[in-house]
Amino acid sequence: MKCDICRIRTAVIFVQQVSRDSSVELHLCEQCARERGFSTTENRIDISLGGLFSDVLEKKDPGSEDANTCPKCGCTLDTIKKHRKTGCAECYSHFRAEIIALLRQDGVEYAYTGPLPGKKDGEAERPSAEQLRRELQRAIERENYELAAYYRDHLKLLEQH
Repeated sequence: MKCDICRIRTAVIFVQQVSRDSSVELHLCEQCARERGFSTTENRIDISLGGLFSDVLEKKDPGSEDANTCPKCGCTLDTIKKHRKTGCAECYSHFRAEIIALLRQDGVEYAYTGPLPGKKDGEAERPSAEQLRRELQRAIERENYELAAYYRDHLKLLEQH
């Protein structure tokens, strides 16, 4: 993972600021960490964490935040496509349709077909055709066409069986 400050060197220090309703993560290379008061050789930290995080947040261009960047960790869709890894759990929700499309490209079936928790073997509940139609309609209304295609395909599979 690259340093969030210089975006050149590999990050070796991870800092996380957690508040009541949000969390900001920061990855630093050794040089940027040293410049900001972190020492990788000594057991001390001599910095203002508020200042550290404000430096990073100021570097982010507010106009550059878009649907291709996770609001929690800042991971981009391009990074997920390249490394096939997400930055945090929120990425799965934020990039749901895109991740499903990536799985399909890799030949992976997204739908879980095993037993559901609390059910006896063979009694797993599957989404009904009506549920899939409702989700398909919602996806179309939101203009999320990749997700709509996913529901359309699963509706076809359900109707074939």
